[in-house]
Amino acid sequence: MAKARKIRRYTRSSNLGTIVGITLVLFMLGLLGFMLLNARELERHFKENVKVDIYLKRDLKEVDVMKFRKQLEAEPFTRETRYVTADEAAEQLKEDMGEDFLGVLGENPLLPSIELRMNGAYALPDSLKWVADHLRQDPSVHEVKYNPVVVENIDANMGKLRWIMLGFSALLLVIAVALINNTIRLAIYSKRFLIRTMHLVGATGWFIKKPFLGTSLWQGVVASILAMGLLVGTIRMLVHWQPDLAALVHPRSLAVLLGGIVVLGLLISLVSTAFAVGRYLRMNTDDINWT
Repeated sequence: MAKARKIRRYTRSSNLGTIVGITLVLFMLGLLGFMLLNARELERHFKENVKVDIYLKRDLKEVDVMKFRKQLEAEPFTRETRYVTADEAAEQLKEDMGEDFLGVLGENPLLPSIELRMNGAYALPDSLKWVADHLRQDPSVHEVKYNPVVVENIDANMGKLRWIMLGFSALLLVIAVALINNTIRLAIYSKRFLIRTMHLVGATGWFIKKPFLGTSLWQGVVASILAMGLLVGTIRMLVHWQPDLAALVHPRSLAVLLGGIVVLGLLISLVSTAFAVGRYLRMNTDDINWT
């Protein structure tokens, strides 16, 4: 009885270790896959937050401002606009500086402006330069300003980031397969004599593999469910901390990612188990004793 209880405890411990190992690997792959799938969406998010400040002439009437803003919103490069009056700009500057500069100057030197948020497709260095030159020709515009370095950095860094994540994903996948394979092989190692005995008394390879494959299937399902729970929980936590990331979470891409986690978990578990059991089936008795 004591020996039977010890075997059961060892089996539970081995199964738990295998499930935890597979869960953590699948979670890391899922998290990296989420970033990779949403890299383009993340780039679009950054580009759509590129701001172009259009400073208007001081003596411009409000009706002319509204007319210009309406024309601006009809342009294909416009995502959204916000009108900032000279008084609002002064209040914002006062808040940023922490002092009332108008009390020194006696009058407000700031111009009314329109903050233009770009359509992501036009947030490119050449396109922004063309948009700025185009806007400067309007008689209502005094000056157009934007930061070209920000756009150039987005283009350069996002391209590098995609390649880095792709390479890291491939490396992590190889490591994941190796770790899960070793975990399963260690779990089956203690049963190598049972596998060999069943083979010697005439049991077929499929008959011997079937219970091990069933166990690995169950382990893969449990690990996949746990990994999906961890991934969804992590994404919800990130969105809670940074609400802007909610724009990156699309149900269809998330469903594809979660489905991929399940398929990958089951596939790696089953294949690793089949190879591990097959290895001991091919060994002779002397080799098994020395492994």
